[in-house]
Amino acid sequence: MTSDNISYQINLIIEKKLADLKLKANNFHKIPPIIGVIVADQYGNTILIFEYDEKDKNYNPIKSYLSGNNANLIEVDLISMYFSSFKTFASQTNIQNLSNLEINGSNIKSQIYFMKDHIIIVFLNSNTLLKKNEKKLILDYLYEILEKYNKELLDFNTSNSREIFKMLEYKGRNWLSHFNNKFIENQMKVILRNYEDLERIMKEIKSILKLEINEYLENISEEIVTDLSREIESKIQDKLIDILSENQSEDLSK
Repeated sequence: MTSDNISYQINLIIEKKLADLKLKANNFHKIPPIIGVIVADQYGNTILIFEYDEKDKNYNPIKSYLSGNNANLIEVDLISMYFSSFKTFASQTNIQNLSNLEINGSNIKSQIYFMKDHIIIVFLNSNTLLKKNEKKLILDYLYEILEKYNKELLDFNTSNSREIFKMLEYKGRNWLSHFNNKFIENQMKVILRNYEDLERIMKEIKSILKLEINEYLENISEEIVTDLSREIESKIQDKLIDILSENQSEDLSK
């Protein structure tokens, strides 16, 4: 294996490690970007749940993330009833035309959308920053279901409706998994692109530093010059990483 091949393999390892560290920093290895979705009627009766199966090897159902421990798992029906009370509260006060609400926590956040007859509750990892097109994809998917199966959603207790809901929940689970996989893939692309930018910038900086230091410290030993160059490079690299991290957060939210 040539030195170029070795260098290429090392860079691949570094890139993957950086991406893994970023995903762990966002807690995506434990809490998915989108935890799940609940569709309920305006009174808080849960009708549809799009969530991970208990047998999934990576993630868990909604209630496992909303409970402090497995011994006290909160019931999903109570969740939708709780959020429906916000609409009731708004109707009894002077909060007019309440259409949506967002609740942010340090680990989980929820986005609630109030329709005429139904409520959509989306649970997300608190670090999930949805781009406009990603948010549109989610809402379009859910709005289409509400429109297409409006009759069944209104008569949700009939046997025919329940059969249709089984099919919708199966498809919704697959949609959820696909969306999260794509979201994480896009996150990694941004992370790796920033790493490549950093690597390119540092190469240019190193060549400039070497020329400048040799010019102004020509009578200093080579060892001191080398140590000084490394120290300056390290400080510059740390600063660039901070700048790129800020830009990355902006890129991921656009």
